[in-house]
Amino acid sequence: MTVIFTSELNKLAWQIKKAHNLPWGEAFRLAMRAIELPAQGVQQPTSFFGVWTLDSVRAVAGHFWGLAKAYEELQDTGRAIAMTRVSKALYGMADMGEMVSLSTLRATKHFGESVISEAFDYFASSATNGYTCRTVHLIGTEGAWQYGTKVRASRWFF
Repeated sequence: MTVIFTSELNKLAWQIKKAHNLPWGEAFRLAMRAIELPAQGVQQPTSFFGVWTLDSVRAVAGHFWGLAKAYEELQDTGRAIAMTRVSKALYGMADMGEMVSLSTLRATKHFGESVISEAFDYFASSATNGYTCRTVHLIGTEGAWQYGTKVRASRWFF
């Protein structure tokens, strides 16, 4: 991924930082990845940077549940537990009908930068009906074959 530092990138990073009260570095890293996505997706009110639809919350929760199962298959108990916690938190938010956004996630226990980054990867890969890099790595490199037979392509609901 080659990103040219432009005023557009800088403005996007500041918008993300201000809207979601993120540290500058985290906002800038998200902006560097978001700048390459179609603007119509990033700017939607129900995008990753807006208020997520309940279907999107459930889809991301399912993604983390799948990652937990992949890590269980690989006998990586620590990561399996971490992904399960994230999944359960998201499913709980959806079940309660909570309005989920990057800001609310960042303020929730278990949602550090790496979890936010993976959720963003899910959003970004939905633009191509693909899979996150972590999913591809777990199946292709680590050998989570059972997970590979059940995983679904990323899908974001606007």
